[in-house]
Amino acid sequence: MKIGPNLRAVVAAKGVPMDEVREALGWDRETLDRVLADRLSPGISELLRLATFLGVGISRLLGGDQESGRRAVKTGKDERVGVDRRNALHYESLAQAFAGRHLEPFVVDLYRAPETEPDLSRHPGEEFLFVLSGELEVTVDGEPFHLEEGDSLYFDSLLPHVLVSLSEHTRLMAVLYRGESMLQLTKGHGMKSLIEAARLAPRQNVVLVCPDPCSLKAVNKGIEEGILETAFLVGDPVQVRASCADLMIFEKQYRFVTVPAGADHEREAALAGVELVAGRQGDLLMKGGINTAVLMKAVLAKKTGIGTGRRLSNVSIFELPGVERLIFLTDPAINPELFAHQEAASAIDIIENAIHVARALGVERPKVALLEANEVPSANIPTTLLEQELSRRQWPQADVYGPLSYDLALYPESVRKKGLTGNPVAGQADIIVVPHISGGNFLYKSWVFTMGAEVANVVLGARAPIILTSRSDSDLTKFLTICASSLYGHYLRREG
Repeated sequence: MKIGPNLRAVVAAKGVPMDEVREALGWDRETLDRVLADRLSPGISELLRLATFLGVGISRLLGGDQESGRRAVKTGKDERVGVDRRNALHYESLAQAFAGRHLEPFVVDLYRAPETEPDLSRHPGEEFLFVLSGELEVTVDGEPFHLEEGDSLYFDSLLPHVLVSLSEHTRLMAVLYRGESMLQLTKGHGMKSLIEAARLAPRQNVVLVCPDPCSLKAVNKGIEEGILETAFLVGDPVQVRASCADLMIFEKQYRFVTVPAGADHEREAALAGVELVAGRQGDLLMKGGINTAVLMKAVLAKKTGIGTGRRLSNVSIFELPGVERLIFLTDPAINPELFAHQEAASAIDIIENAIHVARALGVERPKVALLEANEVPSANIPTTLLEQELSRRQWPQADVYGPLSYDLALYPESVRKKGLTGNPVAGQADIIVVPHISGGNFLYKSWVFTMGAEVANVVLGARAPIILTSRSDSDLTKFLTICASSLYGHYLRREG
């Protein structure tokens, strides 16, 4: 990922001193010089941090001006990204730098492999094949098509299809049309960057406990968009295939973990799913048609669970209209109160969970606002005194301040009017911490339903991210949740 010229252009357009960029990334001068000279490619997390710091989408760094007007992108033969797959298949992307594309064009090299069973493919959209050299047999929904050099085939790719090279080497051009991807449905550059970063990162394996149509549809979208690799489907295969018959479209990616139907089906499925994550076969744990309390009991089991001893908490990640950064809200869903037994220290886990996920999504040093109705500590509102105590604590990876009212947390104009200038968090908060679940729930629903804000949700505090999607969540929310959980999973492994 060479970004040198694009980074220079963005920095010049934003009027940001290059030394500030270097300091924000924690680079020395040599590292920055190597990136600018295209002698060093930044990692996924560094791309996210750059995009967040500069207030642009990742595609602006990867594709330059195309995001802001230029809609033509050349891909040189030495710039193609190649991937080798099983069964003697190699393909190279021809348009990886074009943001928001509807088409996925590839050059594909397919080799004769009589000793192996060819892969069966099935995915939403349409596919076009043009044979450049060699001979190819394509079987679509049981019907074989013999293609020679110069022949082409167009078909509905949701139908099961198999490609077999009849010559020692067949080269073809393949174009996949997926229709409207989630990248086109997102409105702000923050969520677009989240999707693009998740696509660039290595694919994750998800463990789906008790699959139902709602959860399997979300997993399929993660597979289709290149976020997920393998989906472990934990449950009764007969029941799953019966209830999700129309959604079983990625058979190569599914791995059934059989838990027979019965009185203890949910409990046994939860234990089996957690065991897969504990054994590092699965990277993400996802709730299907199972009671949340049953799944969480398995997660927190002392001997077999994946708890860390920290409080589990939910962080909701928002792109709010008029706020030029992602906002992290905690906890609107799991913990009834920030403070257990009216002790300030009991809130540390929830705050640190939010700090970690913000850092995983590119915010190098998050600013944390401890929310209350009034910014003046008062014995009449005991939580304000506890928040004041927390803000005096040393936080090595964040700036934490409270209490702050909602307007003083997010809006610089309110800070100026109330004379709170110089405060390290006021008007600049990345993370909003609420004292009670009711306040978080009110903010969540008002932002989503009244403001139309886009949102992802991550459950943190375990050894792996936990995905608790709801039937009421939109398809976009479920997909963004998978993307955010995937990036946080990479962060957990990177940080050890």
